[in-house]
Amino acid sequence: MHFLRHLLILLFIGLWPLTARAQISPLATDYCHAGEISLLEGNINKALRQFKLASKIQPELAAAERGQGFCYEQLKDYQSALQHYLKVIEIAPKFSRALYYQIGDVYFKLGMYSRAMAFFDQFRRMQLLEDLSFTVNGEKERLLEDEYLKKLNGSMRACQISLDTAKFRDNIQVINLGPSINTRSDEYFPFLSNSQRLLFFTRRRLGSDENLMISTANSNGVWTNANSAGNTLNSEWNEGMSTLVRDGRRMFFTACNRPGIKGPCDIWEADVEAEKILQIKPIEGFLNSNQWESQAAISCDGSELYFASNREGGVGGTDIWFSKRLSNGSWSDPVNLGKPINTPEDEEAPFISNDGNALYFSSTGHLGMGDQDLFVSFKDTENNWTNPLNLGPKINTPHRELGFFLSADGKTAYFASDRPYGFGGMDIYRVQLQKELYSTPITFTELLLRDSISDQPLTTPVVFPDGRTLQPDSSGRLFLCIPSNTSIYPSIDLPTYHPYQRAIHIPAWDNRQFFTFILRLQPIREALLPPPPAPEPPIDTVPPSGRFKSMQRYNQTLYFQFDSDILEFGEREKLLEFLSKVAGKEVLHVDINGFADDIGEDRYNLELSQKRAKRIALILHERGFPIDRISMKGYGEIHDDKTKSQNRKVEIKITTLE
Repeated sequence: MHFLRHLLILLFIGLWPLTARAQISPLATDYCHAGEISLLEGNINKALRQFKLASKIQPELAAAERGQGFCYEQLKDYQSALQHYLKVIEIAPKFSRALYYQIGDVYFKLGMYSRAMAFFDQFRRMQLLEDLSFTVNGEKERLLEDEYLKKLNGSMRACQISLDTAKFRDNIQVINLGPSINTRSDEYFPFLSNSQRLLFFTRRRLGSDENLMISTANSNGVWTNANSAGNTLNSEWNEGMSTLVRDGRRMFFTACNRPGIKGPCDIWEADVEAEKILQIKPIEGFLNSNQWESQAAISCDGSELYFASNREGGVGGTDIWFSKRLSNGSWSDPVNLGKPINTPEDEEAPFISNDGNALYFSSTGHLGMGDQDLFVSFKDTENNWTNPLNLGPKINTPHRELGFFLSADGKTAYFASDRPYGFGGMDIYRVQLQKELYSTPITFTELLLRDSISDQPLTTPVVFPDGRTLQPDSSGRLFLCIPSNTSIYPSIDLPTYHPYQRAIHIPAWDNRQFFTFILRLQPIREALLPPPPAPEPPIDTVPPSGRFKSMQRYNQTLYFQFDSDILEFGEREKLLEFLSKVAGKEVLHVDINGFADDIGEDRYNLELSQKRAKRIALILHERGFPIDRISMKGYGEIHDDKTKSQNRKVEIKITTLE
């Protein structure tokens, strides 16, 4: 409104025709005054109609042309705004010095950065001229120019950023999610489930409260019409930005004004099961205060929570803070991220990457390209946040961008913007990121602890070489975020069970489903396999007259779980049945050949295939097969089109003389 009043000063005193010899029409003047009043009342469309009537009566009236340009600019029809602004300076170049900045700003919003820079520079150079040289506006235009001069350096630097990063524009396609998601209302704060089948977002209808919405992708990947996320989350008050922990079991969201909150808005949590929202409650601990807390973003493993707040102790405006999850499940006293993330203006809507090393957020305080831009900061080798990087044109525009989200595969981004040619207000968009902004690929890993005999879940702690000790939940489940194509080395020491320790290779994964590995612990018993059968009574080794012995071959294939050399219970039964076929026969030779699938490094798979062969050889030796008649070999990985589970195997060939 402050800016608008300054502009109206120019309109009132600019009631003169572009052609000096023309007489001013009183009726055109009346329409201009009516348009100014409509602008002050906030009725842009009505003001535009009145300015058009003034121009129709007197086409060369400067105030009417400038009024129409301003109305079109507020309606985000920048091409029409530019047409009317340029008409003013084409006929009267010194009609208004401030108008040169306005034209530069419109060019910038249209993505025409070189022309924008030229008009910004011309506005700067015109400051050397006397105020009175600019027709009737003169010194009174200085009120508006002072506003523009404060913005000028930032506007010119934004143009330069856009020109410098223009090389990215051809490689990025920003796609509006369409009418099933976006409406004339505001839609923002997108969040997708790991499966990328569910989209959560916030919608604010005109004159209504904020609510959480949900849409489901059909088999073709097309979003269905969005509906309310339900009464469990939504209420008669505002609900905002939601974030689902990558383990799929818990969600955080913003709850405002409802009973039970400490400030205007707090961060609450919800239990999730099979992508369905169960009960909700305030989070425990010190995160919420009597100030505004909102827009939570949770780290991949659920141990750190980033959020926006205007609480005391910040750098200014709304800042980004983070809190750590304590051993009892509550949240620690929040810590302000400080500079260079936070500025005296507003930072909000954080998102932390799966690897925890990239923080995306919206800001009005860092050098941007418009109203509010998206930025990313990376952790350096000393665990400090680097100076934020503007995500560049196409993602950022002269308009407002908010609520960045990165999909589980780390490659597709979603965000909201009120750029032109959408469906109205803030819309949600999708974009493939440049490689420069990718984070380290992470595999969502699910470890399941099981008794190898009964298959019952075990809840004993799991120890890792880096000193971490993690506690599985009641279902024997551990969720980990592991860098792809690496290995982990869990160890378990549980009374009544054999010690467990092995390397588990973590492959690259698209994370639509968890990479699941079952840790099967063997109970300590006298024997895991039934005892060998009692020896047969000695028989005469001399064949009856007229009968000769011949060689026979018996074959059996046994299968293993991914990355395991432990024989499953069903496969053990298969082995016992196979061995019963050769019981009492004269064994000449046993060949045991191990194999692995092609996930992981060649050397690792070779070693795994050797371990599998050795495992079977030991079992046969315990069953009485002479060690000097057993030959074993690991052949490594198999490259073919079969199901990979069929390649995790051992082939046994027993040759007998019968």
